[in-house]
Amino acid sequence: MRSGHRIVVISQVPPPMHGSTLITKILLEVLRELGETPVLVDRRFSRDIGEVGSVSLRKISAAPALAGRLLIALFQRPGACVFFCTNRPFSFLVDVFLGELLRLFRVPTVNYVHTRGYSELAQRGKVWRFLVSRLLGGGKVTVCLGESLVADIVDFVPTGSIAIIKNTVETPPAKHAPRRRGHVIFLSNLLEEKGADIFVETAIKISAGPGQEMFSLVGPTVDEAVTASLRDRVARVGLSDRIAFRGPLFGEEKWAALASAEVLVFPSRYRFEAQPLTIIEAFSVGVPVVASDLGAIGELVDDDFNGRLVATANVDSVSSAVQSITGDASTSDRLAEGARRTFDEQHSRDAFRAGWASVISSVRK
Repeated sequence: MRSGHRIVVISQVPPPMHGSTLITKILLEVLRELGETPVLVDRRFSRDIGEVGSVSLRKISAAPALAGRLLIALFQRPGACVFFCTNRPFSFLVDVFLGELLRLFRVPTVNYVHTRGYSELAQRGKVWRFLVSRLLGGGKVTVCLGESLVADIVDFVPTGSIAIIKNTVETPPAKHAPRRRGHVIFLSNLLEEKGADIFVETAIKISAGPGQEMFSLVGPTVDEAVTASLRDRVARVGLSDRIAFRGPLFGEEKWAALASAEVLVFPSRYRFEAQPLTIIEAFSVGVPVVASDLGAIGELVDDDFNGRLVATANVDSVSSAVQSITGDASTSDRLAEGARRTFDEQHSRDAFRAGWASVISSVRK
């Protein structure tokens, strides 16, 4: 007999700190709030952000143990499974095998898609297309983060099985520092694909003008060479007093840094970008965002309502967008209000919980 309230969750909690691990932590909390009993089958593949997406002997040897942990959980006859599906080739192939175990045990499954690139993966050939269809087609429901991401998976899932649940974030402190005029922040991993280099060059360009903006980069180093190059660039132009590398911040320190910003800049070029938590975190404390139109970011950033959306992430477009906010207090305050409203109306924990309550109910019918 199945345990109706026992829900297997195949994913990973921090570390490392990135979107899907943070959402896993929140989802486990929300399932408990709904009276469920979540059982985490922890992937344990990546120990730091630099290992995400890579293949190593350690990861290969860890795959059988992951399958074993899932089998143990399945023998307890759970009522459902939430499966955080991945699309990097190695972890995807592991997921296909795990999906077959779920089919074998006939566990009602919710596939939770936190990235994009499945259509690209399927274009590798007939075998890959079959495997993508096999994995994604195994879900009774597929949860997607936004309407703009549906096209990537719609060809591989049963008709009418897609549900949209937008991301939420951990609750920020009730009291936090007020926004500081002219404080511009980058909050992400210090990677070029996330736009750290564009942020630095934007800061240099703006600093050459009459304004008094101050810039902060908050996030962990993934590639020492990249961070060293960015630091050297700032030092060579003599702007170390205006462009600060603050490293990774957590908890109240992170929230204090973010809440003190007048604007968050996220000029990502990451090919698998979906719905970045850093933008939602900014909205939760009323900080408007300048971001590139990539993945589902266009659904998050409503141009001239809660920030500025740039078609292409380059220094000219980003610096112009930033200065349109920092150079006009009334615009800045209006966008800040829009940011807070966006979070309250679309990305609150209550909305996230309600979405998952509906999905869990539907897979049990």
